[in-house]
Amino acid sequence: MRQASVVIGSNYGDEGKGLTAYNAVRNCGTTCLNILINGGPQRGHTVETADGRRHVFQHFGSGCAAGAVTYADAAFMINPTVFCREREELAADFPGACLRTIIHPACRVTLPYDMILNQIIEEARGVHRHGSCGLGIFETRKRYETADQALRWGDLIRLDYSAFAGYCRKIASEYVPERIAQAGFTCPDEWKEILRSEGLIEHAWVDIRKMIADTELSAGWKETAAEYAYFVFEAGQGLALDEGKIDRDPHLTPSHTTSYESARRIAELGDVRTEILYVTRTYLTRHGAGPFPTECPVSDISPCIMDRTNVPNPFQQTLRYGRFDGDEVRGRIFSDLEATRRSLPGVRAGIVITHLNETGNKLFGEMTLSELIRGFDRVGYSDTPYTVEWVG
Repeated sequence: MRQASVVIGSNYGDEGKGLTAYNAVRNCGTTCLNILINGGPQRGHTVETADGRRHVFQHFGSGCAAGAVTYADAAFMINPTVFCREREELAADFPGACLRTIIHPACRVTLPYDMILNQIIEEARGVHRHGSCGLGIFETRKRYETADQALRWGDLIRLDYSAFAGYCRKIASEYVPERIAQAGFTCPDEWKEILRSEGLIEHAWVDIRKMIADTELSAGWKETAAEYAYFVFEAGQGLALDEGKIDRDPHLTPSHTTSYESARRIAELGDVRTEILYVTRTYLTRHGAGPFPTECPVSDISPCIMDRTNVPNPFQQTLRYGRFDGDEVRGRIFSDLEATRRSLPGVRAGIVITHLNETGNKLFGEMTLSELIRGFDRVGYSDTPYTVEWVG
């Protein structure tokens, strides 16, 4: 029987999903497809090894470092510029990593205009910023609500340069000004020349042609999946940022971070033994703006916390830290699990607890580890950046 693991962030992201996906692939012992099921390359899933190799995965599945093939599913947003840069970096960071990448033709494509829009609007919000990472994820989704300026990957790759340039010029001259005005701002003068630049179009074209050469177009989910015995669905962000939590709008991510879409894909394949792996640190973190009830100084948690992935940036600023709210975390997890079991009865649930070494092998909060793990079929513990040790 084929098997699937669904890796889900339990909180606001940055829980250790890259570590979990990588270890799942490394230990599976068979051919593996690593599916990027939501979001886009704003994800930053880190894999480190004891021999010093390290990479922050954006456009590739974390399991490709252990030999898995990457599959960008229909809901994943692709960014050719990010892809081309990361492919070169990954080959250097992890020699021998599997670079084979298959892309669903319905994937939305982030262009430089989406990233520019994202940065213009977020900077203009000032103290009211939403907490965007500046990679144009929300703006990509927004543009794809305008049908005549939103070609999916399978259609975009069929354009010649003349048609592509016309497509870009229309976005720059019509869509971008309308979108900025809709947001209630004006385009800064320093961006106007860049938006009109033919060089911007040429660079985007080069990246798209290179990405076409370095990837494969999926003939369909079931057709692609037929080659594999094991699937790792690697979700981006975390359950607390799901776009369906409208009471917390706008400080959310523009995608569904739950296990539902993964379960739907698995159900299409028939009989697949499935486990959902919910990942959490021993404390909470949040990147960007938004409510964070248990926020506290990082020094209150541990003097040895050093996060090399979540470095400060001008859009999300500095990673925030908070006490572990066990009731809230368990509530999110079991609500997600209950919903998924409606479409995948019998699915098993595991929990992976990371960063144990930073808090003395306990949670930084009122709940104990034994209370947190109650009700799970399997428990993974990680007290190093390299491994997960399983119980059950």
